[in-house]
Amino acid sequence: MNRCKALFFLPALLLAALTLSSCSGPKGVVCTVNCGGGGHANLSFTLVADTLPAHPSILSFKVVILGVTVTSSTATLTLTPPSSPFDLMQLQSDSAFLGTLTNVPSETISSLSIALSAQQLTFLNDTGVALTSPVCAINAICSFNPGTITSVLINNLSQVFSANTGLGLDFNIANAITLTGTTLTVNFNNSGTTNVLTSFLLPRTNSNLAAGQLDLIEDFTGVVSLNGQNATITSLSHGTLTAAATSSTNFDTDPSGALCPITTKQSLATCVSNNQVASMDAVLNSDGTLSIREIEPLIATQQDTVQGIVTSINSANQTQFTILTTDKLNAATGTLIGPLNVGDFLTVNLANAGTLKPFFVDTKGLPVGSFAAGTLGNFQNQTSTSAIHLGQSVLIHVTAFTAASGTTFASVVADTVTLRWSRFATAAQAASSPTFTLVGLPSYFGFAQGSLFGVQTFTGTPGADGVTNFDGVTDGTGLKASTPPVALRALFLENTTNTANPVFFAAKVRQH
Repeated sequence: MNRCKALFFLPALLLAALTLSSCSGPKGVVCTVNCGGGGHANLSFTLVADTLPAHPSILSFKVVILGVTVTSSTATLTLTPPSSPFDLMQLQSDSAFLGTLTNVPSETISSLSIALSAQQLTFLNDTGVALTSPVCAINAICSFNPGTITSVLINNLSQVFSANTGLGLDFNIANAITLTGTTLTVNFNNSGTTNVLTSFLLPRTNSNLAAGQLDLIEDFTGVVSLNGQNATITSLSHGTLTAAATSSTNFDTDPSGALCPITTKQSLATCVSNNQVASMDAVLNSDGTLSIREIEPLIATQQDTVQGIVTSINSANQTQFTILTTDKLNAATGTLIGPLNVGDFLTVNLANAGTLKPFFVDTKGLPVGSFAAGTLGNFQNQTSTSAIHLGQSVLIHVTAFTAASGTTFASVVADTVTLRWSRFATAAQAASSPTFTLVGLPSYFGFAQGSLFGVQTFTGTPGADGVTNFDGVTDGTGLKASTPPVALRALFLENTTNTANPVFFAAKVRQH
């Protein structure tokens, strides 16, 4: 495959802070009208996103859900999710758990209202014109705070919930973003013809879930706390998630192979431990509880780590690149990266040869290494930026930090680089399984729009270890070509000549 790649100038980033107030009450639920009982169901909520504008090319779009309110003839119930922001770009392929309303009356729910705020939008200006609001040069990556706070009403719900179930909230990104001349604006209002938010019953058709399962919450990453068969993952950026191990839980080895080796894949306590950093996939059950589908340790102890999307690579040497920070974890004591915020750009300098460790790949149980000889070697065990490509998501361990100053980004020295999951949506060229082809990656990957890319999926029993999770289709044979777009969470394993095929190895495939 022949592909042209470009590097982009990165201007300074301004991240505005948003102060939020939350309601009180058990599990964040507040009843305000006729709350004297009569409830018959638990109603859980998840959030997904779809449909991107043609331009600009969006890397990150963070929103905070301030509250979800359902109204019937006798009750008004409000759920207050955690105040941590959700990145809608990640929710093209994944789902976020908002919480569960309990004791929902078994009568018609007439309306659903979602209060939310836009916290940050980061994009590559591929519009062909320099923007004036926000100010952004052509082919630059820019961020701004839209400052939008509103409540969106969905008044055509008309559902009766007489048994435990769930609703998905679907955020249409294209309908929220308007480009008029050289001005980019964000508007969350539903108009009837260009709805930003809609709802749908869980589980989604062809969700590859078992009976009694509503949705799959994937790659929730943070610090582990164990309580019997329950694991709580605490993320600095995304709050907490607690799920219970079951007889079908999959335990996977960490990227280095040192934690949870195959000989200990027997129980929760033998694979992860308190204060480790781990990634967890959890099934949302119909009663609002969560069960662990897959869990893997990532790091043995809580250390200064940063995850981000690669946005530029220094062509003058093979030791420096820049990322847009999408997540971070501070060391338990003496953290170096306290001043760094999610959403900041960060210059990464690889440690010198004496301390730099060979690169890792987080396969999360997918049999990438056994698929094709040398595929993992495009990244694994490498030691320079020749293995790094625009659009990849990487996790770095920080050994030194220099704070941002003026228009100069913060910078770090990193001795470990781990390839993790790129999340994006684009068009499928044709339906096929287990390999299919995509066309037209988002511009920030730096490839010509007509370029084709192979995607490898891993088929088998849904929920089994090493099997791709599908949503909306049962496998690649059910994909629709061109529209709607296909959303992926995948490892981007490109070679130095940009000719790898397949180049994406999918843990998740979703088509709405």
